[in-house]
Amino acid sequence: MKSVIYLCALLGSFQLAAETTCDRNSQQQIDYSRCLDAQLEQAERELQTWENNHLFKLQEMAEKTGRDDPLKVFKRSRINFKQFRTDHCRWQYLALIPDSQAGASVYKECTIEQIKFQTELLSKAKY
Repeated sequence: MKSVIYLCALLGSFQLAAETTCDRNSQQQIDYSRCLDAQLEQAERELQTWENNHLFKLQEMAEKTGRDDPLKVFKRSRINFKQFRTDHCRWQYLALIPDSQAGASVYKECTIEQIKFQTELLSKAKY
C-alpha cells in the first residue's frame, strides 16, 4: 500500500514537471536541445518508476507463487525495449547527417516519444 501511495505522489510531481514543452520554432537550437535534455531526463525517471513498480510486484508474485517466469520475461523485455528504442531513433539521426544538430534533436524527440509510449503501456498493464 505504501508503494502505491508513493507511486501516486511521485507521478503527480512528474505530471507538473512534464508540462514544460519545447518549441523548436521559438527557441534557439542550443536552448531547444537543453529543453529536450530536461524532458528526456524527466521521461526516463517516470519510465524507471513504472518499471520499478512492476519489478516490485512481479518479485512479490514470484515469492508467493514460486513462478518467476513473468519476472524474467519482464526483465528481458526492458532490455529489448532499450535496444529497440536506440536503434529506432538512431536511424532517424543518421538520415539527417551531416547536420548533426538537427539529427541530435530528432534523436532526442524520438527517444522521448518512445519512452512516453512505453510508460503509458506500463501504466495500463493488467495482471
